[in-house]
Amino acid sequence: MKLFSIKNNSVNFSPEALLIPEFRVLWDRDKFTGRMKVSATEELAYVFFMTDYQSPYMVYPEEERKVIVKKEQVLSRPRWKPDAAVILAIEKYEKLQQTPSLRLLKAVRGTLDKMTAYFENINFDPGALDKEGKKLPVADIGKALESTGKISKALAAISELEKKVKSEQNVDTTIRGGGSAGPYER
Repeated sequence: MKLFSIKNNSVNFSPEALLIPEFRVLWDRDKFTGRMKVSATEELAYVFFMTDYQSPYMVYPEEERKVIVKKEQVLSRPRWKPDAAVILAIEKYEKLQQTPSLRLLKAVRGTLDKMTAYFENINFDPGALDKEGKKLPVADIGKALESTGKISKALAAISELEKKVKSEQNVDTTIRGGGSAGPYER
C-alpha cells in the first residue's frame, strides 16, 4: 500500500493514511480553511519529504533537508517547527516503510554524507593552520585519489541497492478484475 504519492507537483495521501493514528492526529488538529486543511497537508508533506526514501530531498544530509523541506513545503507558517506529533508521524512512517534493504541503504547514505564532508574539508595545503595556530595535518593526495576509485565502485553498488529497494517497495498489488493482491499473493 502506498500511503503518499506526488501528483501535480503536490503530495497526496491515500485515505488509508488517515487510519494510522500518528497521521490522523495531524489531520484532526487542523481546521478547514476554505475547502482545504492547509496546515495538515503541509505537515503531511513535510513527513513525506523528510522520510520517504524516494523523496527528491533525500539527496541532502538530514539537517540540511530539515531546513529545505520546511522552507519549501510549509509555506503558510514561516516560523513553524516540527512538534512532537510531527516527529511521531515521521517515526511511524520510517517504521512502515522499513525493510532490511532500506535500512542498509539509509546507513550507506549516512556514511556517504560523512565521506563527502571529509573530502570537502580535506587539507592539501602544507601551510594551513587551525584556529589555535597549530599546523594542520596534510592529506596524502595519492591516497585520496586512490580512495576515490574505490568510492566509484561503491557508488555503483549503492545504485544497485537503490534499485532493489525500489523494486521491493513498488510491488504491484492489483490483480485481474481490479482487486488487490493479499499479503500472501505478493
